[in-house]
Amino acid sequence: MRLAAIFQRTAALFAHHALASPKAWAIGSFLILYLCAIQYCRLYFYRDPTSYFFDESRAYEPLYSTTRRAQALDYISSFANYTSPSPSSPPELCLGVATVSRPQEQYIHATLGSLLHGLTPPQRASIHLITFIAHTDPTTHPVYSESWLPALSDTLLTYSAVNASTLSALSAWESTHDYKPKALFDYAYLLSACAATGAPHIAMLEGDVLAVDGWLPRAQAAIAHVEAHTPADPAVQDWLYIRLFYTEQYLGWNSEEWPTYLRWSLLALVLTTTTLFALRYASSTLLLPPRHQSPLLLLLLLPTPLTTLLASLTLTPACLTLYFLAGRISMQPPPPGVHRMDNFGCCSQGFIFASRLAPLLTDRIQHHSMEFIDMLMEATATEGYARWAVVPSLLQHVGRRSAKGDEYADWRAKMIWNFGFELYERAVGGGVTGGG
Repeated sequence: MRLAAIFQRTAALFAHHALASPKAWAIGSFLILYLCAIQYCRLYFYRDPTSYFFDESRAYEPLYSTTRRAQALDYISSFANYTSPSPSSPPELCLGVATVSRPQEQYIHATLGSLLHGLTPPQRASIHLITFIAHTDPTTHPVYSESWLPALSDTLLTYSAVNASTLSALSAWESTHDYKPKALFDYAYLLSACAATGAPHIAMLEGDVLAVDGWLPRAQAAIAHVEAHTPADPAVQDWLYIRLFYTEQYLGWNSEEWPTYLRWSLLALVLTTTTLFALRYASSTLLLPPRHQSPLLLLLLLPTPLTTLLASLTLTPACLTLYFLAGRISMQPPPPGVHRMDNFGCCSQGFIFASRLAPLLTDRIQHHSMEFIDMLMEATATEGYARWAVVPSLLQHVGRRSAKGDEYADWRAKMIWNFGFELYERAVGGGVTGGG
């Protein structure tokens, strides 16, 4: 309502002064266009968490994930008609999925269903699926007794291979809700189990994600791209991971890059000012009478160079301000494909690793027992390892309830969201395309 009132007042002033002052007509036109641009941002940039126009009440609405979740659950419900092909030996990819019991809803059904739904028999045979029940007493997880789980998993992993002292420590962590060391142990345990399959690459996923239809060929293409391009970069010794999930809220106008923003803003100001003065000079040499000159030319023919400069110093910053308010994801969206994401990537919902790095990663995890997985990965990457991401995200985080069972953890879980994932659209004839 406030914006509409401003628009009406501007239009009234424009109508009153347009005939009397062509310069006022030109300035009024700019203001109307500027207000229209603001309205456009409000209508279309509400899903951009880096934007001033971000609308939390609408942005988290599940679109594609609603469809995908229904497909995944339908797939799980029909597991009786499913025959798992024997995995190749060794498999091309080990898929490790850890799950823990949630207070209300269990997400592992949708996670595994979305990973397996749509795979052709050769694709299914190329992966080795390890489902890890991360409880010292696996029967405490509601899905452990369900017959579909071992039918769909190539390996159903528990702590059965863990020695008594380690099992005692795990039990103590569970009883005291000491999540950090247990989560790290679980990650290393599952990573080692995947490495033991002999697969050259390992995908580590949390048990509360949805995979886009066609995720596997996209992931395989990403692996091929990264393996081909990493040796060409002398600045890195290897690639650490391919990120299958990220949240856009950390990919905005980060303060660490302010010199870049300042440099481009000053360049825009200089170019705009130079252009206005050039047009002013050129238009002043025209022999057309005033009645034949356009309002834009009349705006350029300001009484003095000082007023031209003041106009540039006013209008250009206004446009730059709106550009930054619109949000980086909206104004500079990352193109689809596989890209370096060496900074600001979050979180640990889905990574692909090369198996050759599994010993390094398990060693780091064992010696940094008080870090989160994503923080540990970022610290390791600073030692000369490249970080990559698939755009758009191949996974969506759908865990609205944290396994930690407290309100703050639940709130944090809801914020871990990929907004671009919801714009996937069903393509004609099957598969998906990225929505705009």
